[in-house]
Amino acid sequence: MGAKSQYATRKASGDDIGVIVALINRAFAVEKFFKSGDRTDSEQVRQMMEDGRFLLLTDKTALVACVWVRITGERGYVGTLSVDPERQRLGLGARMMREAEDYLRAAGCNVVDIRIVNVRPELRELYHKFGFVETGTESAEVIRSATRPVHFITMSKEL
Repeated sequence: MGAKSQYATRKASGDDIGVIVALINRAFAVEKFFKSGDRTDSEQVRQMMEDGRFLLLTDKTALVACVWVRITGERGYVGTLSVDPERQRLGLGARMMREAEDYLRAAGCNVVDIRIVNVRPELRELYHKFGFVETGTESAEVIRSATRPVHFITMSKEL
């Protein structure tokens, strides 16, 4: 059995909120060096589900990765890409980006946008490898738990 065949992708439902919150908070624990508290909570994930959709990657027993997508006309947005820390560096993040891009392409989007926080330079390199180019900066005032000044770097990719 190949590595890809052990995983299945599906769209999230309201029943998934608790496991999505837990996965995102585990995956984003790496950001504790510049902010305090958890990355998300049930209310935020519920709101995100109203504004867009979570795509999930599961194995036979657990949620192993997720990504949030939002469609705005011909543009799509991808955010909150999360992979269980115990399964990182297995290509699951790249697989979820492909799933997100395929989903957006099928919905008629021809550009995908992301934003990354400036204090995580490894993300800039990673998304360059996925074909994204930098398009500007944005305020990160939505990160109310930041313990140091941060801003977003915006990036885009043609689909």
